[in-house]
Amino acid sequence: MTQPTPVTGGPSVPAIGTAEPGAAVVLYTTTLDPRVAVHTLTALADVAARQGWTVVHQAYDLAPLHVPARLRTGWRSVAQLLDSGEAVGLIVPAEREIVRTRSERAALHAWLLSLAAFAVYPHAGDQRSSLHPVGASIPVDRCWGRSYALIRASLRRVRDDARMFLAVLGWPGDVVVAAEVLSRLAENAVVHAGAAGGPEAEMSVRLSITEDDVLLVDVTDPLPEFPDSQAAIAGERGRGLMYAQLLGARVTWSLSGDARAKTVRAWLLPCEPDEVSP
Repeated sequence: MTQPTPVTGGPSVPAIGTAEPGAAVVLYTTTLDPRVAVHTLTALADVAARQGWTVVHQAYDLAPLHVPARLRTGWRSVAQLLDSGEAVGLIVPAEREIVRTRSERAALHAWLLSLAAFAVYPHAGDQRSSLHPVGASIPVDRCWGRSYALIRASLRRVRDDARMFLAVLGWPGDVVVAAEVLSRLAENAVVHAGAAGGPEAEMSVRLSITEDDVLLVDVTDPLPEFPDSQAAIAGERGRGLMYAQLLGARVTWSLSGDARAKTVRAWLLPCEPDEVSP
C-alpha cells in the first residue's frame, strides 16, 4: 500500500493532515476582483498538478475577508464536497481566507481531521518577507485610491475615507491605526509640499492590500525633493513619520519614474487572528 505523502512537502507550506498520491482536491479563494480570483485559482491548480493531485472543483467568492466563510456561496460548495468525501483535500492561498480567530482555526482543523481530509496554504508564511522596496512589483489583491487638495483641510476627509474603504476592502487589521498612519503621511505631504506645489496642487492616496494582507499606504506629492529623508523617517526631523512608525508602520519612499514626484509608503501588518474582532 502506498504511504501517504505529507502535505508539507513540495511547494506547499503550513498544512493540515496528509495526502494520498492522486488525491481529489478542491481549490478556493476569496477576493473583491474576479480577475484576481481567476489568476489565483490558476496558480492553485498548478500547485495541485505539481503534487499529482486531481482538481475536482474550483470556487471563489467576491467577498471581503471579514464576511464569515459560512455565509459565502463558494465556500459552502467546497465544504459540501469535503463533507461528502468527493474531495479529500483543500488548497487555499492562506488560511486567513477561511478563518479569522484562533477558535475558528481550531474548529477548521478539527473538522478537516474528522474527515481525514488535508489542507494546503501555498501563500502562507512570514508576512514580513513581503516588505519590498516601494518600486518593487508586489502582488496586490485589492486597492483603492483618490486625489485630494494638498491642503490641511483635506486631512479629516482623508482619515474618514480611509476608515470607510478599509472596511469595504476587508483589511484584517486595525483600521483606526491605519487611518491615523495615512493621516500622518498626508499631513507630512501638506506641510512640506503644499506651498511648493501651488494652489492647484494635489496629493494622491492609495491603499493596497497584498495577497498576504499587508497594507501598503501610499501618499504621492508633486515635490520630488526629500532632504534629510533618513533623518525624517528616523524621527530626527519632524515627528510625523516617527509617529507613523510608533504606530507600527515601516516607512519607505521613492521617486516617480519621471522624477517629478515622490511617494512615501507605510507598511502595516494585519492583526493576528485572535486580535481580530468577531
